[in-house]
Amino acid sequence: WRSGVIGCRAGDGLRGGDRGRTRTEAPVEKSKDLERGEQGIGVSGVLLFIAGFLPWYSIDFGGFIPDLTRNGWQSPGAFWSVLAILIGIAMVTLIVLQNFTGVGLPDKLGTLSWAQSYFIAGVVAFAFVLIKWLFNNDFVSFGLFLGLLFSAGLAAGGFLMYRGAARGETPQGPATPPPPSA
Repeated sequence: WRSGVIGCRAGDGLRGGDRGRTRTEAPVEKSKDLERGEQGIGVSGVLLFIAGFLPWYSIDFGGFIPDLTRNGWQSPGAFWSVLAILIGIAMVTLIVLQNFTGVGLPDKLGTLSWAQSYFIAGVVAFAFVLIKWLFNNDFVSFGLFLGLLFSAGLAAGGFLMYRGAARGETPQGPATPPPPSA
């Protein structure tokens, strides 16, 4: 008896959405092969995006008047936080493209390696959230501090990637095997 997938028998483990494709490693299994820096960028970028919807500023009027809250996508200083969040989204998107799809990306981004680019982008994202906080530090709420934390996570993930690339490391270990000992 054959299932609806051509060339496969029932129980081969292919789901209906996998018709015509060969079995590949599941994304969860692939995520274990990511470098620590890539994992940090992935988690921090997703959490920064979520934190963008939490209150970054809040004014409590008390009584019958509702509180006024502003999130990371809104003023004051929305330009800085929106850019930081978009940088985080771009970083996560590139990590996904490089590791989970067959999309071919160039070896370098201009004259910079990808590790250098991630490090610079993470530092810039952190700087943008820090600028937002420094120029608008009244009525700050917890979302802004989470934004600072997660954008710092982007910078830390970029730094780990840069440090690993400088040492010649890959997710599987050193790029070249050590010389044989005598």
